[in-house]
Amino acid sequence: MVFNTVHCLFEQSGTFKKAFEKLGYKAFDYDINKTENVDVETNLFHQIAFEITKDYFSIFNDIKKDDLIIAFFPCTYFSDQSQLLSRGDSFGQKEWSVEKRLEYSMQQMQKRQRYYSNLCSLCLIAIEKGFKLIIENPYGKVNFLKQFFPIKPGLIIKDRRTLGDFYKKPTQFFFINCEPEFKLYSECFSTMNSKKVIEKTHGFDRSIISPAFAENFIKTYIID
Repeated sequence: MVFNTVHCLFEQSGTFKKAFEKLGYKAFDYDINKTENVDVETNLFHQIAFEITKDYFSIFNDIKKDDLIIAFFPCTYFSDQSQLLSRGDSFGQKEWSVEKRLEYSMQQMQKRQRYYSNLCSLCLIAIEKGFKLIIENPYGKVNFLKQFFPIKPGLIIKDRRTLGDFYKKPTQFFFINCEPEFKLYSECFSTMNSKKVIEKTHGFDRSIISPAFAENFIKTYIID
């Protein structure tokens, strides 16, 4: 895959940006939230959420056809856990009334629709403008995108520890206007990260990608 500048959308840790820079690429990082422990340059999610649904492309005016966007699109409403909550089958919902479950499910579906529309619009913008786009999202048995998204994943990694990540975290990657490279670097797959804090780590800390995974992923599936 040949490209010039890389734009990393929605990655909380900035790990991929740093990995691209380490490999000699110019990279920019855009995140959902600005937090004290995250090195980000701007907050674009709410702007994109508004603008892509209005067919207003100003955010993408400076992105060229030979650029690459890698988007770690928010998975809150696409994950297996989201489907469980929407059905009212989560353990914490055990004592809820039918009325409360219905109201909660309705709210979940409304929020999911907004996120899904944003995701589809982002893909349509990439197709319209011609830049390369890679979208990362979790991969599960009943994942919403697995069942309903018309673009099939170009790559599924069932155990990210094989590329040096902290946790297993099965992940799918969608490629628009490009294809994965599938280069095999033996050093990437020689050892598996066996960090033993998976059951105690949640939220932001669990979402952080290891530098080893970012670099190995780029070298194996992205760069030509």
